[in-house]
Amino acid sequence: MADSQHTDPLDSPSHTADLRYCDLPAAHPEADAAPLLLLHGYVGSLADWDGVAPVLAEERRVVAYDHRGHGGSTKFADRTAYTFDHLAADLDFFATRLLPDRYDLLGHSMGGVVALRHTLAHPERVRSLVLMDTAAEPTSTPLLRVLARGMNAAVGRWGLGPLLACLKPFTRAPKTATPQQRAQRERQSDALTGMDKAAFVGFGEALGSYPSLLGRLGEISCPVTVIVGEHDKRLRGAAEQFAAGIPGARLVVVAGAKHNPQTERPDAWLAAVREHFERALR
Repeated sequence: MADSQHTDPLDSPSHTADLRYCDLPAAHPEADAAPLLLLHGYVGSLADWDGVAPVLAEERRVVAYDHRGHGGSTKFADRTAYTFDHLAADLDFFATRLLPDRYDLLGHSMGGVVALRHTLAHPERVRSLVLMDTAAEPTSTPLLRVLARGMNAAVGRWGLGPLLACLKPFTRAPKTATPQQRAQRERQSDALTGMDKAAFVGFGEALGSYPSLLGRLGEISCPVTVIVGEHDKRLRGAAEQFAAGIPGARLVVVAGAKHNPQTERPDAWLAAVREHFERALR
């Protein structure tokens, strides 16, 4: 995906964010295939889609960008620039500039919250929605909130280096990974290393306090698929809430996956997304 990355980032009007983005044209466009816009999660980047975006681009245009503070997008070094309102404004600006017609929207984790907000605010622009390993309201427990505050304080004081050193043994590619998967994991690691520490803190706090959208799920009228990893224990219940609250929503549990089904079980993830597109055309 990096080979098609644009070097002319879009300037968002909100805190003048430059958004590094990738735009893959369809190799063999299918009839009635709408563009697909991908939104990565907290501490993620464009690299999260490297293994699946080119496959989907065989049939449709695929677009993605790095959220502010992540990857190659603007880093403000100011936690007040990192809120869900800023992310919503960035998405609105980006989609208006690059996607004048209706599009399919897929949001992962933090990106799923942004996608949900966008769909509720602009139902006329979103043809269909995929919500992946995300939640309509914060899922933090009191213990997790205490741990998050401690981690945010440490990152705010010493930066991401010590945290990444602690996490490295748990983020290595498995021994069974292909060379392509190992390269993708390295790109993901590089993106995390370069993340703005203020974004880590600001978005970490936002994820624990954003307003619940559970009461508005019934307003969504476009086709919706909810994807969640079998072992993403904290978000399995949230996925079931989406499936129960959104009219006609379909729930797909990806066997063997945790929080990142697109990298952990890419074939099953691709099958679920393609089935979603088929439903969107009915």
